[in-house]
Amino acid sequence: MNEEHRINIMQDTPAEQPGTTQENTLQYAAITERFVALAIDYGIIFLPLQVIAWLVCKLAGRYLELWQVIAMAVGMNVVFILYEAVFSSGGRVSIGKNLVGIAVVKKDLSGPISFPRALLRAVGYYMSAFLFFGGFALALVDDKKRALHDFLGGSVVIQLRERDAWEVWAVRAMGTLLLCVFVFSLYQSFGGRDWQNKYKVRQADQFLGKIAILQEGHKLRYGYYTNDFLRLALLSGDPVQFQRDMDKVLASGRKYALGIGVKGETYTISAFAKDKKHTPVYYTNKN
Repeated sequence: MNEEHRINIMQDTPAEQPGTTQENTLQYAAITERFVALAIDYGIIFLPLQVIAWLVCKLAGRYLELWQVIAMAVGMNVVFILYEAVFSSGGRVSIGKNLVGIAVVKKDLSGPISFPRALLRAVGYYMSAFLFFGGFALALVDDKKRALHDFLGGSVVIQLRERDAWEVWAVRAMGTLLLCVFVFSLYQSFGGRDWQNKYKVRQADQFLGKIAILQEGHKLRYGYYTNDFLRLALLSGDPVQFQRDMDKVLASGRKYALGIGVKGETYTISAFAKDKKHTPVYYTNKN
């Protein structure tokens, strides 16, 4: 890239004041600012490539082999790595970072990092992600707001220019929102909702087990099983609390009413969990 297309990072940073050092005048970029820049760069690279990949899959259809799909996915990530490496080295700034007003420089603030360092740093994005995104979280605790990929690249991310308060808060608010959306998406992708639903179904199963214990207590005391839920609730010692516990884990309403069927020495308890699908749950004694 021609020199006139590069940004002289160290000249674009806020001017030093008498009696201060360069490090004192520089501001390290907050993680929210960096996330906005990364999201912009990610969109610039991946959205067009994903559209192309979708068109290829649509046109090729069943003729497309698995290795070709994998190759397209790997290719998109290689393009992103090269983009980040090129535009984080030699005084260049990526589109996202330029819009936000931040840049990558050496950790000693002596100038831009080299291409090999920038390439290692770009690969470090994926290392940070593979560590359950713990590599990014380092920026929250490091005094220079460095993430794992910054340590790998021997870099820090600084603010290029002074900004009005409204601009700072706007970028940080956008970054916070994007981070929340990102974390929620990850939570859903790793089965967050499924985990919640399974937990609620398990809670419902456990509560039916408690009712079964009361059934056995009723049999010991009165000599028979009962289909009267009120009698079983009274045996719990605190029927009001027992009802509250039931309302927490079982779906309510006539359609989802708790059912107890007794036939001689066998009984079946049926109900519906309080998950999204109102999953039916059952308990049958082994007699």
